Amino acid sequence: MAAFKRRSPPKRTRRAFGIGHVGSGIGLFVAFLALLGLRQATGANLAPVALAATGACARQPPFVQELAAGLPGPLALATDRPLRGLALVSLNGSGRSYQHESWDDGGFLGAMTFDEAGNIYLAPTPRQSLADNPPSGATTLWRVDGRTGVMRPFATLPGAANERNPFGVLGLSYACDLSLLFAGTVIGSTPAVERGGVVALTTDGQIRATPLDGLDAMGVTVVRANRRYLLLVGLARRPAIIAVPLDGQGHATGPPVEIIDLTAGGATASERARKLRFADGELSVDLVSFNYTLQVNASGTSPLRRAFWRYDAHTRQWIVARHAEQQAGP
Repeated sequence: MAAFKRRSPPKRTRRAFGIGHVGSGIGLFVAFLALLGLRQATGANLAPVALAATGACARQPPFVQELAAGLPGPLALATDRPLRGLALVSLNGSGRSYQHESWDDGGFLGAMTFDEAGNIYLAPTPRQSLADNPPSGATTLWRVDGRTGVMRPFATLPGAANERNPFGVLGLSYACDLSLLFAGTVIGSTPAVERGGVVALTTDGQIRATPLDGLDAMGVTVVRANRRYLLLVGLARRPAIIAVPLDGQGHATGPPVEIIDLTAGGATASERARKLRFADGELSVDLVSFNYTLQVNASGTSPLRRAFWRYDAHTRQWIVARHAEQQAGP
């Protein structure tokens, strides 16, 4: 859910749906140094490596301002409501909302992100049944025009969902520095084989790169590390976040490295990083239970917990800033 203020005019692996091994803190630190192309050194010899967000350009869709006069209180665009699709809802307790006639064309929706023009990118997410979200539509991304508010298909990713795993895209993030949309997927995966990954798309819906392949992915975000870029990915099969070094075109320049064990921040064995946000040196991680079944995702409003990690530019380590806590419901 995105709230708005009013304005004045690699290699494929085989493993079961479950939990894998998580490396030690020391191992993660050494691996992260290698990821940044740095040698391990003593603390006194480590020059600070600052991380910066790449999504600061995201803006409120212009059409929201036009609709604000008709809805009371602060407003939010949400996909986690009982309404199928996208809705613009009032957060003042009135229960009032607005929905364009095209906003339910993709069935129930989940992941959502914005670009610098206020366009909204969304991914379908099935809930109680496949009637509203058949597997044939799981690989289609949608875009809402920031000016008109009309939603249309944006891109169809390779692969196919199935009744055993009806999910497609579970995470979306727009990187302003690269002008690319990153999508974390589990498309076509089975209990024995991971076929998901992360794809990078241009704003006209063309696939530019596949920086991660053969690992099921959920939440994604891109950060800038000095002159380098890092793709952060929440894994769909275990409570961990990995990082992939990127070039300016969104291509991977090295193998993925695990950087965060989510259980250190209070995540349970069944929780995954559904959404990642990086700002002011802190990584916000939305945690939800996920096991590839509709039963867990039935309500569309699964209990959400949130934890925070702080990146220390001097020690180049991720430190738990706030342990996982339950978030207020919609």
